[in-house]
Amino acid sequence: MPTRREVLSAGLALPVYQTGDFGVKPDGATLNTEGLQRAIDKAAADGGGTVYLGPGNYLTGALSLRSNVTLYLEAGATIHGSGKRQDYSQACLIYARDAANAAIRGRGTIDGNGPAFWKREGGRWQIGGWRPGLAQFVRCENLLLEDVTFRNSPSWTIHPMDCDRVTIRGISIVNGLTPDDHGPNTDGIDPDGCTRVRISDCYIQSGDDSIVLKITRRDGGSQVCRDITVTNCVLVTRESALKIGSETYGEFRNITFSNCAVRDAGCGVGLWMRDGGLIDGWTVNNISMTLTDGGQPIYMTSYPRSRLSEPGTRREEERPPGTVRNVMVSNVTASADGCVFLSGMEEKPLEGIVLENIRIRMRGGREKKLHAEPPYPFPLWGHRQSPYDVFCRHVDGLKLRNLEIAWEQPEKPEWGSAVRCVNVSGLEIAGFAGRQARGSQAPAIRLRETRGAYIHDCWPPDGAGVFVGLEAGSRDVALMNNNLGHVRQAASLAAGVDATELTESGNRMAGPAL
Repeated sequence: MPTRREVLSAGLALPVYQTGDFGVKPDGATLNTEGLQRAIDKAAADGGGTVYLGPGNYLTGALSLRSNVTLYLEAGATIHGSGKRQDYSQACLIYARDAANAAIRGRGTIDGNGPAFWKREGGRWQIGGWRPGLAQFVRCENLLLEDVTFRNSPSWTIHPMDCDRVTIRGISIVNGLTPDDHGPNTDGIDPDGCTRVRISDCYIQSGDDSIVLKITRRDGGSQVCRDITVTNCVLVTRESALKIGSETYGEFRNITFSNCAVRDAGCGVGLWMRDGGLIDGWTVNNISMTLTDGGQPIYMTSYPRSRLSEPGTRREEERPPGTVRNVMVSNVTASADGCVFLSGMEEKPLEGIVLENIRIRMRGGREKKLHAEPPYPFPLWGHRQSPYDVFCRHVDGLKLRNLEIAWEQPEKPEWGSAVRCVNVSGLEIAGFAGRQARGSQAPAIRLRETRGAYIHDCWPPDGAGVFVGLEAGSRDVALMNNNLGHVRQAASLAAGVDATELTESGNRMAGPAL
């Protein structure tokens, strides 16, 4: 039992409620749901305080956290979720609704007992029917999660919904990474229609997306995700590490992700606009990533879910196209099986996209059958199938600055160009360092239906063939002040492209300029 001095030095809210006083037994066998809930309710009735769990194993069903109550898990304390459906009065282990100043803190662990809710088939875990989330908070204000480890979630791990002022700091999430050791949809943190959210200094290992912002469709729910920062986190996942969507039934504004290390992901930075919402003002900066199994460092698509419903799924009613604008991704290093995929809609392009200081080493470790002619629309969950190169389609106001693409050895001719743009307007490519794959007859930069392009201050490396290729529909292209000493030919024009659509000036060539 902590002394008053220990309580104060640990920063715990007084008074402190000892769970043993409520009949709780940390023996790993006694079901403590009633005793733990009585301790929480007593603290709330008294105006607030700390419910203290000392070292031991606490078996429990669903618990409801209250306003002004801190659930504090001492180092060595573990809450184990019951594996029985009847022990859950709600759809998650820890739950709070309309609570202010609620907190979960300490160096202990909350274990969701995920395998109890899955079934084993073919040596892999599958959904076995009903399963709870680990922690859900609905319409809470000034929520704090700090230092605790969350482990073995049966589905989503931490799900704040319609909350304002959320701080998640220094926590660890440890779920299985592969179908062999986890059930599906074990997301890390899913802020859903929340405002003023800070996530920092966390380690998140998840079988599904690590940190993903959503606005899910629900009556009376918030339609805004705003003022959100994610920083200084380590993210290990087989799916998306930093993501917005795919549920986008509202507005996402003023979002910043920064200073994160990503490992083993299927997608590093992802955006799925699917439900007619708005994403306006998203900045991603200083991300280091290693991706596997077809993983794509940057993947952004906008296309209505209603037009992409897969066979056997509920058909969504038609919704207007969503809007994506003012997105900046900068200072990214990645080793991956692909590069960048951006695809808006023909009638609603992505707007104002900036990629700056991006260095990607592309391994091509997975066959990408859709690479040569990426279909439109692209498959709903197509990040692992997306092309090897930087492929940009239906974008207005695209800036690619200080972009370096390096091919892993041995290079394959089918990788083709380093950059392809289709139906892009207002294009700037500056400081680009890259070339086509060896053996390919494609240009390093391939433009089709691209209007208003300014390509300058680039330096393709040794072995480049044609630097820029203009294809049907491309016009008003300027090629200026580039160091083209290593290229065979500065530009090529496909049949039907008027030579007056290309302006060349100040380019350094090995031989006479073309």
